Amino acid sequence: MKKILYVGQIAIEGSASCTHVRNRARFFNNIGYEVYGLSECPKNECDKVEDTDFLKYIYMKPFHGKGKVRGAGWIADQFLGIHTYNEIIRALKFISPDIIILYELNSIVVEERIRAYCERHNIRLIIEVTEWMEVENRKEIATRGIVWQKDIQKRYIDKRCGNIIAISEFLYEHYRNQGCNVIRLPPLVYDFADKDQVFRDRDAVKLRQVKLVFAGTTDFKDYLEPMLKAIRKINNNEIKIIFDVVGPSPDAIESMLECSSPTQYGINCYGHLSHENTLSIVRKADFSVLMRENKRYAKAGVSTKFVEAMSLAVPSICTAVGGTDAFVTDGVDGVLIKDNSVHEVLDKLVQITNMDSSKILQMKLNALKTAKQVFSEGQYYNVAKCFLEGEGFDSQNKEEAKL
Repeated sequence: MKKILYVGQIAIEGSASCTHVRNRARFFNNIGYEVYGLSECPKNECDKVEDTDFLKYIYMKPFHGKGKVRGAGWIADQFLGIHTYNEIIRALKFISPDIIILYELNSIVVEERIRAYCERHNIRLIIEVTEWMEVENRKEIATRGIVWQKDIQKRYIDKRCGNIIAISEFLYEHYRNQGCNVIRLPPLVYDFADKDQVFRDRDAVKLRQVKLVFAGTTDFKDYLEPMLKAIRKINNNEIKIIFDVVGPSPDAIESMLECSSPTQYGINCYGHLSHENTLSIVRKADFSVLMRENKRYAKAGVSTKFVEAMSLAVPSICTAVGGTDAFVTDGVDGVLIKDNSVHEVLDKLVQITNMDSSKILQMKLNALKTAKQVFSEGQYYNVAKCFLEGEGFDSQNKEEAKL
């Protein structure tokens, strides 16, 4: 069996990158590859992610020192990449892979050195791209530098490798226009809800309430303030919407809501939860929430939490920015909002609260159907197999890659 070495920050349990790469590894394993994941070593040994049947983890040696010394070493390595490069070479010599996939690696130096190494040793190198952040979205100097470096990669460096896995249509078109050998491969899901068990919460139906959920962070990408304020308005006299918020701290929610007791407006703050506990809350919701700005980062990425919600028969309320929302048909398997203004959000929430329960249930079933059509591996199997093996594409496969 041929081998793939995945390289990136992919071993933080419950993180989007960890979930993403696990599902990728499962897909590639089904195609016929043995997959290894090389990741930074966590600070605590007990935090290491366990191997699965389709993904074996290799951990880099920890950075030297502790506290600020260790942090300074990490920051330097995101640019110079000496530590990361040496650890990749160590892993290459250990497993002798046929393919290396660099998953959103920060350092340009590492990417260029690994490209040269792969050319010398006849190893197929693939760059997987899942985001494209704006530099101005970050305030810290070091983080701005890293984001700027990744911007340079996408504009000028990745095309030197030429083999690209793009998560979105936006990124697919960007690299195709650069002349790269590129396939579009959205997040894949393996755990779908059972159609016969799709239901609405009995208490919510009885009380004529709608249950919303947000699971994620509010750093740089997602926006909750307009949703929170709109829910406060609509729930001012009567609780019509229950909003479960997982991820942000209760203090952050209270600050955005300008209220010390969000529960009085039907807003429940859970803070950080495990991935398993988060999904147990998501699957009970009528709709998930994904609000983003009309910027490049929103167009380039595809939200993992959005995909997971749809696979659990939970349609999303999305800002129409031309990114993740491209998978939503308004009023059929989700709800699109024009912008993030409180007025626009409030208008959509009023429409949702006035929906018949059977309409909401049908939207949930439609979301599940869409997820199975778009985020299951079947339609991508042939095109991905050809891509990994370096074979050419016929016109049919090119169209399949763009689905």
